[in-house]
Amino acid sequence: MLKVNVGLSRKVSQDFNSTGFSVNLEGEVCVPLDDPEGIVEKVKELYDLAEEALNQQVERYESESAIASRDAEPPHRQAPARSQQNSRNGTANPNGSRTSPARNGSRPARNGNSGAPIPATNKQVQYLLNLGKRQGLTTPQLEQRVADILGRNVGLYDLTKEEAGVVLDALTSDRPATTSSRR
Repeated sequence: MLKVNVGLSRKVSQDFNSTGFSVNLEGEVCVPLDDPEGIVEKVKELYDLAEEALNQQVERYESESAIASRDAEPPHRQAPARSQQNSRNGTANPNGSRTSPARNGSRPARNGNSGAPIPATNKQVQYLLNLGKRQGLTTPQLEQRVADILGRNVGLYDLTKEEAGVVLDALTSDRPATTSSRR
C-alpha cells in the first residue's frame, strides 16, 4: 500500500486584494507497486478530487450571497454620547461660537440609505497614525493637528471617511495644514 499526499492552492485577486485557497488530501493507493500506470491513475484521481473541492470553495467565495454579505454594512462603532452630540451640533470654539461639523460647508460622507456618516477606513486611520509617527507626533499631538484642520475636537477612530480624507490631504500636502494660520 502506498500513501499519497496531494495539495493544491489558488489565489483570487480583485481590486488589489487577494484571497488564498488551499486544499490538501491524503490517501492510500491500493495498487501494487509493479503497476506504475495504475498508481499514476489513482494519484490523478486524488488531484481531480482536490481540484473539485478547491473549485467549490472558490465558487462559494465568489457567489452572489457571499459577495453581498461582505458588502453588507459593517456594525458601526458606538461613539460616546458627547462625540455624537458634537458631530451633530458642531463644537464650541474658545470664543464661544459654534462650528459646523463639516469643513467648508460640505456634508460628511453618508452611508447608503441610512444617512449615517461612513466611518473612516482602518487603512485611513492607520495611515494617519503612521504619518504622525513620521512627523514625530504623539497620538494626542496628532489629534490636536486633526482638530486644527477640522475645526473641532475628534478622536482618530471617530473620523468619518470624508474627514479622514481632508486630514490626510492636509498632512501630506505642501500647503499649511491649518486654515487658522492663514490670515
